[in-house]
Amino acid sequence: MLFALDRIKYRYTMAKRLAIPVRGLGSQVDTPPVTDLAAWAQARAGIGGDLVTYHLMKTLEAQKEVHTPAAGGLFYHERARAASLPDAPADDVLDDIQAVSGIRKNCWWSLPSAAALFSDPDEDQILFFRQFLRMMRDAGVFGHVILLENDPASLELELISGRRIFWHLMNPTERGLEKVLEVQRDIAVAPSALPLLGDLMGSYTVRKIIVMDGGESDLRAAMELVDLDNIMAGGYAPAGDQLYWSRLIEGSFILR
Repeated sequence: MLFALDRIKYRYTMAKRLAIPVRGLGSQVDTPPVTDLAAWAQARAGIGGDLVTYHLMKTLEAQKEVHTPAAGGLFYHERARAASLPDAPADDVLDDIQAVSGIRKNCWWSLPSAAALFSDPDEDQILFFRQFLRMMRDAGVFGHVILLENDPASLELELISGRRIFWHLMNPTERGLEKVLEVQRDIAVAPSALPLLGDLMGSYTVRKIIVMDGGESDLRAAMELVDLDNIMAGGYAPAGDQLYWSRLIEGSFILR
């Protein structure tokens, strides 16, 4: 019996550990210590920036080892809303992009959807939001992660889609997943939603699966749905967890 256990242990030890790339989909933030904010402001004397810029830089710096990071998160709400109004000045957003580009060029940017910025947005408001996104990409942002706390509006999906737009359902429902899969082939889901996604793949084409906060067994479960090359680990960092990304990277592997 002991010999058999030793053989199992040997096979486990000799298994090849395949790292799974990690994709960041944004970060949550809280109020920083006054001393940290003061030190940051002093270091940026003559450059400028505000609390939003601080959060953008700090949350992106934490993703240094992440394969595909994303600046921003739900906290970019007010900045995005102001910049999505007709004839809105773009100075603050352009300054943000410059600050982020100093850390990581051609970075993805995470922000709320138009429906989160404006109550029941009409077509004109969504088009202004789309114009704002295009302005950001023209200024050096590679693409946008659009965060959905509720099921997406059909009009938004119709007017805003493409290879540089990634819709992320933070609280996915079956109907929400169906609507997103109508416009994109890559999808991010929690491990608990993998069976539902598997059922939907009979009707929708899925290219890449991003498993949110998954372990080795969850990533292995995703291999039942797509090839290994089309699996990523995903994360949306909670506020105040300085080790979140390092733990996610360390735990994102499959033993072969």
